[in-house]
Amino acid sequence: MDREHARCIDLIEAFRVAAAGHLCDSAGLDAARRTLEDLLDYTQDHFANEESLLASYHYPQLAEHRARHRELTGAVLKLIKEIAEHRSGTPPLKLNLFVTVWLLEHIMTEDWKYARFIIAQREKT
Repeated sequence: MDREHARCIDLIEAFRVAAAGHLCDSAGLDAARRTLEDLLDYTQDHFANEESLLASYHYPQLAEHRARHRELTGAVLKLIKEIAEHRSGTPPLKLNLFVTVWLLEHIMTEDWKYARFIIAQREKT
């Protein structure tokens, strides 16, 4: 999971570079959209892997974790649609912060919860 998280962070940085100050022109919007689509594709695979791991450990908060994944995915899909339609009225800095925070917050809070659970399960065996 750590390697997958590192890849997600790399994709966030790619979005930040693509979006930095360029969300006011068509080329910048297209680059940001493509980068967000790559991030979304990768995080969907990552979420599936993570959910499979959690199921194998009978993680008691799996349903809530899945729901959070769906919430995050929905927010990014909405953002991609807005950017694709060139109607995102959200300032570039706010978009950068949103994309950065939504994934990093998830990794640092939600994923840390299951990591502690799995470590405790492994110590029992």
